[in-house]
Amino acid sequence: MVGPNIAAQNTTVFGVFKTPPPADRAVSRLTSAGFSNSDVSLLKSNIDGLLSVMGIAQNEASSYQEYVKMGGVLLSVHCSNSLEIDRANTILKQNGAEHISSTDEQAVGTHGVHRQ
Repeated sequence: MVGPNIAAQNTTVFGVFKTPPPADRAVSRLTSAGFSNSDVSLLKSNIDGLLSVMGIAQNEASSYQEYVKMGGVLLSVHCSNSLEIDRANTILKQNGAEHISSTDEQAVGTHGVHRQ
């Protein structure tokens, strides 16, 4: 249930990690902080087209695709309210994510810890 001062949202927070180990640590921190496995996705390959379907602007999706092609990992976190967005942003930053952004979600069933 969302409290009176917490606006309900459907937002995805994204961050890029240069290598898989810090991304895996971020997943552990996120789940320890209350996010479920179904709220967190690791995308390590085959993201062409997926990002635009998820509502990411084409120029930003192209940048993420390049990071992943160079061996990076894209981590996404489904957030239901502004507190979760803040928590996800903080955890991603603390664990070394770069290029952190967020977008309103599209109705796409892509959630869950996917380790491609």
